[in-house]
Amino acid sequence: MNDLHQDGGTALTPAALRVAGVSKSFGAVRALRDVSLEFRAGQVTALLGENGAGKSTLIRVCSGVMQPDLGQVIVDGEPVDWRGPIDGIRSGVVVVNQEPQLVSELTVADNIFLSELSERPGATLAHRKRSVQRARELLARLEMADYLPSPETVCRRLSAAERQMVDIVRALSHDPKVLFLDEPNSSLTHQETERLWAVVDRMRSNGVAVVLVSHRLAEVYEIADHVIVLRDGAFVKDGPASEIDQESAVALMAGEKKSEVISELETHVVGDEVEPALTLRALSGEGFDSVDIAFRPGEVVGMAGLIGAGRSEIAAGVIGLTRVRAGEMRLFGRAVLPRSPRHAQRLGIAYVAEERPTEVFKLQTVAFNLTARVFDRLSRLSFVSRRSTNATARDLAQRFGVKAASVHAPISSLSGGNQQKVLLARALAAKPRVLILDEPTRGVDVGTKAEIYALLKHLARTENLAVWFISSEMEEVLELADRIVVIRHGRVVRDAPNTADPTPVIAAAMGVTESDR
Repeated sequence: MNDLHQDGGTALTPAALRVAGVSKSFGAVRALRDVSLEFRAGQVTALLGENGAGKSTLIRVCSGVMQPDLGQVIVDGEPVDWRGPIDGIRSGVVVVNQEPQLVSELTVADNIFLSELSERPGATLAHRKRSVQRARELLARLEMADYLPSPETVCRRLSAAERQMVDIVRALSHDPKVLFLDEPNSSLTHQETERLWAVVDRMRSNGVAVVLVSHRLAEVYEIADHVIVLRDGAFVKDGPASEIDQESAVALMAGEKKSEVISELETHVVGDEVEPALTLRALSGEGFDSVDIAFRPGEVVGMAGLIGAGRSEIAAGVIGLTRVRAGEMRLFGRAVLPRSPRHAQRLGIAYVAEERPTEVFKLQTVAFNLTARVFDRLSRLSFVSRRSTNATARDLAQRFGVKAASVHAPISSLSGGNQQKVLLARALAAKPRVLILDEPTRGVDVGTKAEIYALLKHLARTENLAVWFISSEMEEVLELADRIVVIRHGRVVRDAPNTADPTPVIAAAMGVTESDR
């Protein structure tokens, strides 16, 4: 790959940063697979890919946060061997993360020059006044003085958009050659995004290589010159934004997801004539708004969407972890409002959370973990029957395929996949009517995934259980779901039977409409 390239008739521009044959693994998971690409000076590049495509790992490798297992990062034509992000910043590679990294009780000026302040914790009043003056000069030079209040303003008083701008100004204070903006407009209105794009345009004019990671495709295409698409940790394609339009980008992100199982997909969509087990009507709460979904017995419903779309928030509201402020829930036609997960369980709604380590009783046995939700059923005169507990635990372990030396073994002796089976068995021990699972196979091996998929389908079909699972893995959604509900910005944007085609699902999640496509 040459250091100079021509893009759609524009002048040749140098590669400010290249990666050559970069691979990175975390255990058995290959996050990056022999990736070679480049970001050019004076160009805005949209780095696209669905959840898990490798974008965040690539940024961390490019900025020195982590080292590649194989391959090289090349800045201004020279291979680099950074030991941390400070080395990256000194070489001109700066990252602005999705969540602004600000100290709320410090001023705008203090946060802009935070690295200097940390080096001299006893900074004098004169030094801090000098920081305010330098901040004013920097904002004037960047033509961003109108975007922020006084540099003396304490950051806890700033809006989300203003906090994002402070983080960007801090990045620009390092005079970057390459600037990564990770979801910079996720919390911005369209008007605020336009102001951000004006800043990006000035950086482009000054020869900075700007890399945008954003799932708001329509807005990204307003500013991007070039597009790079990653899928499953691998480079797929790059080219001018004028040639890789939004529809093409979504198709490239989706790729060929149809495995042998998916190609023989046998869905079981329950008709509208069947009374829903759980109905959400105009449900609104923390992180979601006006949600309408029906979950029917015997059906497996997959909930897809980007990270932060509001999927887990909806589940949290349904089981009483957070407060529902409007709308209604009905369980087989009866109005319900769970006050807590325990109350939801008593009503017949079971929930398995995303974070397995927080759900497992680490110092207890397999038997204790399997039966923790049915102690009341196993007790006699307020004493838990050990015989009943062990018998129930053995039955659950056998039924759900938990591989353990004994139900008396410590839960810590089990693999991650078997711990996940224990949590699933524990949730189902109370014989719920609705089962909600958040990322049900995260961190488990391929074989265990297949077992969990088969088990969930079996429970839905044979026990008439309504299964609702949330997943960031497109392959999982396509392989397991009978129906797919897509969430974006806390709202349902698509609710349709699973056709094993990822393209409309990804398009809905990223806000690409038919007119865009």
